Amino acid sequence: MSDDTTMAGRLRSGILADDTDYRKIMFFMPWAFVAISFLAYLTFDTGYGLLITSFGASTAILFGTPGGRLARPRNVFFGHVLSSIVAVAAYMLLGCTWYSVALAVTVSIALMVVTDTFHPPGGATAIVTMTSAPTWGYVLMPVAVGAAFLIIMAEASFWLYKRYSGSKGAAV
Repeated sequence: MSDDTTMAGRLRSGILADDTDYRKIMFFMPWAFVAISFLAYLTFDTGYGLLITSFGASTAILFGTPGGRLARPRNVFFGHVLSSIVAVAAYMLLGCTWYSVALAVTVSIALMVVTDTFHPPGGATAIVTMTSAPTWGYVLMPVAVGAAFLIIMAEASFWLYKRYSGSKGAAV
């Protein structure tokens, strides 16, 4: 019986990618762990609140698809920062209501598309910002500082991977 006709074979072929590079996974996942762990440590143990939920999705994109379009540093940084700016403005003008959250997310998406900085977790940043009773300082910390830290970690790991793996392409 062929592997694709058994239940386990169909599951494997439907879930696991045929071209999975396990060396790449083993290289980037410790970097992802360190990056998000550092933000969580600063948030839980020192009181510097740098962890927002949308950074989990950014970590998945940055370290799961390094070099990809959505993982470009400008997309990550400005996707989060522009969305947070829009959300703070919406919060200050309209408060936190169902329609102000929807408006902030919608305007954030449009702004990311127009500025070519589309980063899907930015939409989540708009929601998190709206529900955090934000001030303009929220845009700087946690959003800009946290996004910059994730970008620095991702770029360092990507540079090391390209340098030592022999990969020369933009996306690995």
